[in-house]
Amino acid sequence: MRERKLRSSAQILTGSYDPEFAANVASHLGTHTGDVKLTRFANTELKAEVPTVRGDHVFVIQSHGAPVNETLMEQAAIINAARRASARDVTAVVPYRGYGRADRPDNSHESYMGPLAMRILESAGANRIIEVDPHAGQSAGFLRDVTTEYTSIPSYPAIQEYIRENILEAQSPHEVVIVSPDSGRAKLNRRYAEYFQKPRAIVDKIRTGTNRAEVMTVIGQVAGMRCVMIDDMIDTAGTIVEGAQALRNLGAEEVTIIATHGIFSDPAIERLARAKAEGIVSRIAVSDTLRLPADTPDGLIDTISVAPLVGNAIRKVFNDESVSGMFR
Repeated sequence: MRERKLRSSAQILTGSYDPEFAANVASHLGTHTGDVKLTRFANTELKAEVPTVRGDHVFVIQSHGAPVNETLMEQAAIINAARRASARDVTAVVPYRGYGRADRPDNSHESYMGPLAMRILESAGANRIIEVDPHAGQSAGFLRDVTTEYTSIPSYPAIQEYIRENILEAQSPHEVVIVSPDSGRAKLNRRYAEYFQKPRAIVDKIRTGTNRAEVMTVIGQVAGMRCVMIDDMIDTAGTIVEGAQALRNLGAEEVTIIATHGIFSDPAIERLARAKAEGIVSRIAVSDTLRLPADTPDGLIDTISVAPLVGNAIRKVFNDESVSGMFR
């Protein structure tokens, strides 16, 4: 009797935060998301039940949007259920990872939440973690088990396409300059400047507290220019709006704000709407790693989809191919 070859398949599972994003990823892969049953008890504890995944490669997609602790634990519960259901391996796909900014403790008497959040997913049973544009470059070092794989997906291919179609191809006599909202983004934003062969500028600022920063000066020529300010995330929007105002004060013709992760904690939407109404900002765009708040006015924020990038990364992992090769 001829020996039958064992075959495995990929399954896409998701939590309750943004099923639409997971469905878009699955559609890009020519499949659909599996049914996950989430049960919440009276005391807010939860339980996850997954479909049959025995021998399958399981990809659990969930961004850690607000409430962050709940979405994180939902993903951990689904990962654990898939592992217990004999999945071949489980990948945590985290378009936006909670506690990504907690990349270093300020003193020895406080919690260190960046590594802890990743180790929760690892302890739940994830063999691999994939995230989009991590805030901290050292995220891979947060994992305890050296056999747990870590992959970061840069969003720049999708953002570059947005800039090309919406800014560079627009008829305007004014030159474009790529602006870093702080010195920390200068190295990353050099990629955009070199790719488009455009000049760069940097908003030099000092952080004065949680979600508070004071703009000090702008390095580079911005007068009469169309400024494209690119950041990895927008939280309360105070810092980035202040940076846009500094550019306008120095004679910038217009300011476009682009970010990968739109966290948009209050009063971000109010600040951005006011900045756009007053002409401080001409265009705002974020990727779809996080949902837009329900009170976002129509037309205020453009959405850049990174679902195809995530889908391509999943395909590469499933086929045991290099993910980084997609971005060379």
